[in-house]
Amino acid sequence: TPTGSHGLLFHPYLGGERAPIWDANARGDFFGLTALHTRADMLRAVLEGVSFNIASVFETVTKLVGKPQSVTATGGFARSKVWRQMLADILDCQVNVPISFESGCLGATILVMQSTGLASSYDVVTNYLDEKTKYDPQPQAVAVYKQLFPVFRQVEKLLAPAYPTIANLQSELVSLHGDD
Repeated sequence: TPTGSHGLLFHPYLGGERAPIWDANARGDFFGLTALHTRADMLRAVLEGVSFNIASVFETVTKLVGKPQSVTATGGFARSKVWRQMLADILDCQVNVPISFESGCLGATILVMQSTGLASSYDVVTNYLDEKTKYDPQPQAVAVYKQLFPVFRQVEKLLAPAYPTIANLQSELVSLHGDD
């Protein structure tokens, strides 16, 4: 499936959402779904939707502190080369993945190293990066995502007033029918 999932968008709010919308009633949705979309389009749209949500937070942070030269990404998604490249394209920023991408403790370790004087700056994280784990944005993909991201945000805002209504209805239906 190509970049942009043939125009299919997914909002990944399956359990409410924290940043950036801070709404426990938020719900997930596919937007733009047609009979021409495939399962592969839906899968890619899910990955893109999670990445667009990260981009929403990234956008807020960059307004406060400026755009970074690169982002270091960790966690389960970092196992996927496709998802790593997708994030670089959506953020339009180099994405680096540490050699050990399951590095939940890496940040804490670096904070301790810096605060105790074992490291002179937070740049010590670069010691844990490898050239093979750097992903630069691809201009063609960036262009597609720059068109889709505003639509993702627009739909999110349009649906926000309906989130409490559907959340309450879902709660009532679960109470009435259980988990049938």
